[in-house]
Parts: sequence; C-alpha cells; structure tokens
Amino acid sequence: MGEIFTFEVQGIEELSGRLKEAGTEGQISLNEALRKIKDLFITATGAGPLADETPVRTGKLKRSTVSQIMGGPADMRLEIRQAAMTPTGQFYGWFVREGTRPHEIRPRYKKYLHFKIGERFVKTKLVHHPGTRPNPYHKRLLARLMPNVQEIVNEAGKRVTAFLSGK
Repeated sequence: MGEIFTFEVQGIEELSGRLKEAGTEGQISLNEALRKIKDLFITATGAGPLADETPVRTGKLKRSTVSQIMGGPADMRLEIRQAAMTPTGQFYGWFVREGTRPHEIRPRYKKYLHFKIGERFVKTKLVHHPGTRPNPYHKRLLARLMPNVQEIVNEAGKRVTAFLSGK
C-alpha cells in the first residue's frame, strides 16, 4: 500500500484526551484541524506544496497526489497518498523517496527489451541500472511546514479547552 510516514506534534496526546471529553465538539474540531492540515499540503488533486516538491519526470506522481480523512469519530486520521503505480502494480513514489539499489532489467514476456533513445530504436536482452539515490522531498516539506501544523494543533486545542470550560 506504500509507505506510512508519521511525525510528532507537540501536545497531541493532551489534545487527544480533551477531544474525547468534548464529544461531538471535539470530533468536529479534529475534523476541521485535519482539513486545515490537508490544505497546507494539498490544495486540490495534484496541486499544492507537496505536488510542487514532488520530483517530475512525467508528472504522473505529482498528479496522483490525493488526500482523505479516514476512520470514524473515535479514530480520525489524515492520509495523504501519491498513488502512481508502475505497470506491474507497485507504488513508484516509494522508489523515488527511498531510492533503489543497482539492479538488472530484463524482458518479462518477450525475448528483447525495445525502447527509443532520441531517434534511435534500441533492442537489448538486458539493461544494467545503476540505482537511484533517495529523495526525501516529503520530509523536507514537512520540516518546512511543521510550524504551521503545530499552530493548527494548538488552535484546535484552544478551541476544545474553551468549549470544555464553558466559554
């Protein structure tokens, strides 16, 4: 299903406890906070800071950037995915973010690999791929946006605390 990337936010445990005390108001506050965090990273499908930071060769990975609030009232969470897949069904964003080891590419169903380089057609039985270096663009973006995420969490905490104290 791809990589799961988690991060630490200050005060989240305290907020979690307060959200349970606040009942429906807490669930609404959490949903609003998750939506604001989503809007920090993704403004629309394939658009926003995460899509802008995504390395582009074909643009397919960038265009596949989507988000969804998952779970129910007791366990809401935000999932942001880049769901672009290889023809064999693997999520290739993982290979971009984590890199690859050197490997060989061989034809799967035919005798030769066929591809075009410039104006020349190439036919070969084997390609030695040197591998790729990891590109943790998602971690760099999170580090840059973390103060904004923290601000949203603090705001939700204040709202829930005000509700619980009757203000």
